[in-house]
Amino acid sequence: MSAHAAIELAGGRTSYEAGEEIAGVVRLTALPGRPLPRVELSVLWQTEGKGSTDTGVAHAEVLTEGQQEAPAEGFRFRAQLPLLPRSYRGHLIEICWLVRVRCSGGFLKEDATYDQPITVR
Repeated sequence: MSAHAAIELAGGRTSYEAGEEIAGVVRLTALPGRPLPRVELSVLWQTEGKGSTDTGVAHAEVLTEGQQEAPAEGFRFRAQLPLLPRSYRGHLIEICWLVRVRCSGGFLKEDATYDQPITVR
């Protein structure tokens, strides 16, 4: 892998109220002399368990299209969480929320995905 992403949520939080704003920074590292790949950030939910998997995206943005270097302060993001759905864990189904960073294209042979689970109450 030629790039790595770390997701840091503001205040080290991983639990949020529905409708609240989530904020943080994505720090990227790449091999010296290599430009960054395309990097996308999304805040999403997905179901796990019995039956088919559903996914919903609450926020999505492109952090970089492949610039030469990542800024030392990282890429800051903010997103408003929706009122529904909320995190849920039942016997047959679970609703999980994630902040996801996806690195793709450029010199990468395959996409790399980094997830930070969060709870939406």
